[in-house]
Amino acid sequence: MGTELTKPTDVTRPERAQAAIIESEGGIDFDPTFASFGARAIGLAVDLVIIVLLLVPGLALIATGSVGLVLLGLVVMVAGFGIGTVLYARAVSSTGQSLGNRVAGTKVVDARNGRNVGSGEAGLRYVLRFTVSIIFFIGFLIAFADRQRRTFHDKIAGTVVTRPPRESWSIDDEVAAPPRA
Repeated sequence: MGTELTKPTDVTRPERAQAAIIESEGGIDFDPTFASFGARAIGLAVDLVIIVLLLVPGLALIATGSVGLVLLGLVVMVAGFGIGTVLYARAVSSTGQSLGNRVAGTKVVDARNGRNVGSGEAGLRYVLRFTVSIIFFIGFLIAFADRQRRTFHDKIAGTVVTRPPRESWSIDDEVAAPPRA
C-alpha cells in the first residue's frame, strides 16, 4: 500500500531453485567387525608366499651372476610382481578376498561404505603392501595405533579389513519339531 504499481513487463521471472540431491552409498549402515591382527597376519603370510613364488624365477636368474641373466632376472621379477598385482586386484575387486583373505576368513572393503573396492584401489593396496609397508615395517605398526586396525596401505587405498560377525544361536531360534505320529 502506498507504493506505485509496476508494469508487468518490468518484473523479471524468478530463477528456478537448484534441487539438493542427497545420495547414499550405504555408508550410513556400514558397521564392520574389524579383522584381528592374527587374522590379518595369516592373510599376509599366505599372500607373501604367493608373491615369493612369483619372484623365485627372477631371483634364480639373478643368482647366476651373468650380466645378461641378471637383467633378464630383473625383468622376470617385475613381470612376476605385475602378475601378482593383477591377480590380487581382480580377486579383491570382485569378491573382496585374495587367497590370503580366504584362508584367514577376512575381507577387504571400502572404508566408507563397506562395498568391494575397485581394481585400481586393490592394486594400489597390493603394491604399497609389498613395497612400502613390508620394507619399512612402520606401515604395519601404524595399525596398532589405529582404532580400525588400518595399516599404511589401507589408509592410502581407502580400505579396511573386516571379518564376518560371529554367528549366534539361541534356543528361541529353533523351530518346534512337529509331533510324532
